[in-house]
Amino acid sequence: MAKKSQVEILVHTPFTFNAPGGEVTEFGTGRIAVDKDVAEHWFVKAHSDQTGTVTASGSDEELLAQIQTLNTQLEQQAKLITEQAEQIEAKDKALAVLTAENEALKAGGDGKK
Repeated sequence: MAKKSQVEILVHTPFTFNAPGGEVTEFGTGRIAVDKDVAEHWFVKAHSDQTGTVTASGSDEELLAQIQTLNTQLEQQAKLITEQAEQIEAKDKALAVLTAENEALKAGGDGKK
């Protein structure tokens, strides 16, 4: 029996899903594993966020590969967050300089003595 690809979704707004085949499914809030084609439906996407691929069962090798993939994604996100924090810090410094210049201009000083 072939494994059916499933995706975990995080439902943020409860909804009723009417599948193209006519099947009706009620979704409450929370984490739910659904078939990939259901998770990719526009209506499901409007009411949830995909959190990642889930398998009902798998070999240790498959699970370790998934863990490694998730660790790599986590490292990339951490790097991005660090880069963005550095950009924010640089912009904060530039803002402080511009604010000081603006205050000096408001006080009537032109910077010349």
